[in-house]
Amino acid sequence: MKRMSVSIGLIALILLTNHVVAGTPQAIDRMFYSEPYYSVEAGIFERSQRHALYAYIISNMTTPGFDPMKYLPAEDQADLKAIVPDKKFTREILVEFLMTRMSDNNRKDTALMTIWKNKKDSLQRIVTLGK
Repeated sequence: MKRMSVSIGLIALILLTNHVVAGTPQAIDRMFYSEPYYSVEAGIFERSQRHALYAYIISNMTTPGFDPMKYLPAEDQADLKAIVPDKKFTREILVEFLMTRMSDNNRKDTALMTIWKNKKDSLQRIVTLGK
């Protein structure tokens, strides 16, 4: 029963919004989204891509002929070269560096997901009228 009332409330809200703002899809989007949340969404996408890249590099580290530096982003390469002088890093050092980057990436992703969840919770309270 609760699920049905939420759906009816959402439909009523959309119909009311369509009536008030002349039915433009952009107006409805503006009601549910705002500029800061576009950057949050882009950040979540970027963090998931970066995490996948780090995992790919680590998983292929022992593959013969695999060059991990070819796939490592430029800013990460610069940081690694600043930490380890004269490019004398082993695969173990590179794996440790990537694990550290993955951990940092995970913290940033968690922060972005928390922001996104708070927006979802706010919208849910609006649609259900706080019930």
